[in-house]
Amino acid sequence: MPSDLHILHLEPDDDSVTIRDRLTFVRARRVLLVWPASGTILPRKLDLLLVLRQATRLGMRLALVTTDSAVIEHARDLHISVFASAEAAQRATWHRPRERVFVPPHDDFARAELADAILQQRASLPPAQAQRNRLVRWIAFLGSVLALVAGFFVAAPSATVTLTPASRQVFETVQIVADPALTDIDIESRRMPATVVTLQATSRVTVASSGRESAGASQAQGLVTFTNLTDGPLLIPYGTIIATSDTYPVRFETLAEATLPSGDQASVQVPIRALPEHSGTAGNVSPGAINRVEGDLAGQVTVTNPNATFGGAIQERSIVTADDHQRLLVLGRQQVLQRARDTLLYQLNGDQFLVPGSITIRAERPEWTVFSAYAGDAAESVSLDLRADMQAVIVDERQARQVAYASLAPYVQPGLEIAPEALSFARGDILSIAPDGRVTFLMTVSGSVAVAIDQEYVRARTRGVSVSEARRRLESELLLDPNHPPRIATWPGWYPRMPVLPVRIAVEVRLP
Repeated sequence: MPSDLHILHLEPDDDSVTIRDRLTFVRARRVLLVWPASGTILPRKLDLLLVLRQATRLGMRLALVTTDSAVIEHARDLHISVFASAEAAQRATWHRPRERVFVPPHDDFARAELADAILQQRASLPPAQAQRNRLVRWIAFLGSVLALVAGFFVAAPSATVTLTPASRQVFETVQIVADPALTDIDIESRRMPATVVTLQATSRVTVASSGRESAGASQAQGLVTFTNLTDGPLLIPYGTIIATSDTYPVRFETLAEATLPSGDQASVQVPIRALPEHSGTAGNVSPGAINRVEGDLAGQVTVTNPNATFGGAIQERSIVTADDHQRLLVLGRQQVLQRARDTLLYQLNGDQFLVPGSITIRAERPEWTVFSAYAGDAAESVSLDLRADMQAVIVDERQARQVAYASLAPYVQPGLEIAPEALSFARGDILSIAPDGRVTFLMTVSGSVAVAIDQEYVRARTRGVSVSEARRRLESELLLDPNHPPRIATWPGWYPRMPVLPVRIAVEVRLP
């Protein structure tokens, strides 16, 4: 926010220019210019008027502190307040200055007198001199018009010349060594620095346990039918042994006590279970396989199983093996390598590349390799938490391109040039990776070697001539691509000649 009053003390060597410059740095609504004790400043009315106009443009009201009578007289004409001291200026009211000083008279009578004087002066000239004056004015007018037209045709026209020089393709494959021991590029030996980075990566992998062990066997069950062969009722005790008639019979026992009624062909069904020594699938026999009764009831009853027995099975459980641990180590190492690769790729800038195959595991510690179960433990699955120190090699591809670009030097002969922006680079195979991080790889560079074109020569040979002549000269004097003739575009489009000024001719050189 500007302050109300700023007192500006002038120096003896100040003039209208320096005072106006000093006003631009003032931030106040009112500015009091204080004249120095010695020296003459702003002696002309025009100087004071220029300072007043600068203050008006900046939104300031101006007042003076001076004893110079000429300055006081000019300030009075400009309606600028003049004070004897800064204290008096702060107490008094300031005039509002006016800028328009050199103006025609406001009085109508004075204006009429001025017009009559001008007419009398013109009428007093002899006719011959008046005619000469008119002729001179016409000549001056026509000369001005011709000068403008000539200036337009000299300075305004412009042209753009597009040239495609003759060229040939180049292709070079370079073997480059990136060595972490280097700090700078060695162009001659095609060696460059590399960066070995280290980091830690973790992984967690899980596999199903591959081992199996027996966890016991279940006993087959079923129903048998006892048939009475006697005339009286019989008691079938609990635990009665029955069996198949095989060479190695499968034996069962009854699971309940039952009474077999008397009478021919009287029967009863009793549940049975295979004996412990016949646990497992051996107790699963087909219908009718059970047909023997052991003990006192033998010969008094018959027995058979109308349906197959069922439920006999060998029970197994999964256990962890040493092979499971080896599989987990392989999978865990693959995962830490992949995670380290992802982390490094995220951190790279656009000019760096991670050398494929350079990511290796530097160290694994026993406390960083934790299995969820030991070999021999019963578990459906086993997991591994793995942490490892990793190492990788990073190469700056910009430096590799510099080495590859230098290999094109034999192609550049006198009068030829290579446009770097027209070259393309492709990273090739990784030939070797040493344990210390030294990497040998291939880099291919391809592009065009073109005839050099001197743009100043083109401007000098085409300035001021017709477009057709300029095209003829370019085709005959320069070695250009025959499939791309010179193209010339002029402005204005209807103007048939090249600009006279060389600076108005733009030359574009394009490689095919």
